Amino acid sequence: MKSALVVVDMQKDFCYPDGKLFGGERVTEIFENVADAVNSAREKMPVIFTQDYHRRDDPEFKIWPEHCVAGTEGAEIIDEIEVKEEDYIIKKRRYSAFFGTDLDLTLRELGIGGLYLAGVLTNICVLHTAGDAALRGYDVTVIKDCTEALSDYDYEYALKHMENIFSARIITLNGFLQEL
Repeated sequence: MKSALVVVDMQKDFCYPDGKLFGGERVTEIFENVADAVNSAREKMPVIFTQDYHRRDDPEFKIWPEHCVAGTEGAEIIDEIEVKEEDYIIKKRRYSAFFGTDLDLTLRELGIGGLYLAGVLTNICVLHTAGDAALRGYDVTVIKDCTEALSDYDYEYALKHMENIFSARIITLNGFLQEL
């Protein structure tokens, strides 16, 4: 089965201290692992980046402060992870990378049946993307040391939920690199 690496929302507004919705120092600790996963995966499978990408009047800003506004620096992928021309970018306005995007079409056109997930936040966009992927029939694997949440509780809860409810496999970066 062909697989793809989906890197969820590794954007400046979430990942940098001056970002509009900074996820905290915990998030910065996964930069190197995510970059390693991306660089290693490119030789073996498509790499897909999701970008939270909002209009200034997005209704989501009633829940969260304004962030990742289309065309702003905060919406860009962090500098520590190189996006290459052959990579895919999916712009999204909601938690799940499948909702209102062409991610499913892109994956089906590529013949992808399995997804490896990395990125932020474990309990929000990674969780919802994993759920929608599983419900669409994809085999989901979460690279746990390539994702992070705001707290230990949120992180552990999300991993357990993805494993127990969506039958996601939970592996480490080393496990991912061995599977390549």
